[in-house]
Amino acid sequence: MTEARDVDQVPAVHVEGGKASAAPVSVRSRITAASSRLSRVAIGATPFLAAAIAWYVMASRQVVDTTFLPSMSSVGRALVNVLINDFYIRDVWVSVYRVIAAFLLSAVIAVPIGLLAGYHRKTANVVEPFVGFVRYMPVPAFVPLCILWFGIGDLAKIAVIWLGTFFQLILLSADVARSVPRDYFEAALTLGAAPRHLFLRILWPASLPGIVNASRTAVGWAWTYLVVAEIAGATTGIGFRIMEAQRYVETPKVFAGIVVIGVLGMMTDLLFHAVQKVCFRWA
Repeated sequence: MTEARDVDQVPAVHVEGGKASAAPVSVRSRITAASSRLSRVAIGATPFLAAAIAWYVMASRQVVDTTFLPSMSSVGRALVNVLINDFYIRDVWVSVYRVIAAFLLSAVIAVPIGLLAGYHRKTANVVEPFVGFVRYMPVPAFVPLCILWFGIGDLAKIAVIWLGTFFQLILLSADVARSVPRDYFEAALTLGAAPRHLFLRILWPASLPGIVNASRTAVGWAWTYLVVAEIAGATTGIGFRIMEAQRYVETPKVFAGIVVIGVLGMMTDLLFHAVQKVCFRWA
């Protein structure tokens, strides 16, 4: 006795060159996947749409003075103006360089320390009290020290962003290491692996999806601390442009800089999300 199946669930068979090949997935599954993607996009766009409507209403009715809340059209014109006439692209590249350099330096040092702290109890006892103390210190308070130690060049800005991400990334990496099932290590030891091999051959591969996710969070903090890093002693960068516009009460340019940072931050977030989706589908 045979079971009945829906017609659209049966893959069609094409004959090409005497060989049979299965057709693509059914039409219904394609429609379902497309509608699911559209639904996610619509849900994700809802907060942006709500914020845009609220902004438009408040600006058009001048609920807030235009000096403090310019219209979206004036912000758009300011954005085009700074990108075309004010060589803003150079400042964008400078800020991107500072964020990437600080994040990479932070990740290269923080991730191994965090994994060791999550895997080895004695390392955690040494690292976590100090990290727990330093991470609550306000990063802006370190700006004068970084300028004093490293001058007013890029190194001081990178140091400020590094301080904002390094200690947080250690704790995130330690949590990732603790989430790796202990059965993995016990199975490796049972199969004859040496204890010194557990870090590189078991802990590191098993932690990679979590490390990418933690890095995605940390790079968001890096963009947050960018303006803090470029407040004092800077002559280039998006943060410098924002502070310069604020000094001359050019509010549309302030909003334009904020929008640029938001777009760049979202691009890096989507990049990490794509890496995790492509490389770690099993996670």
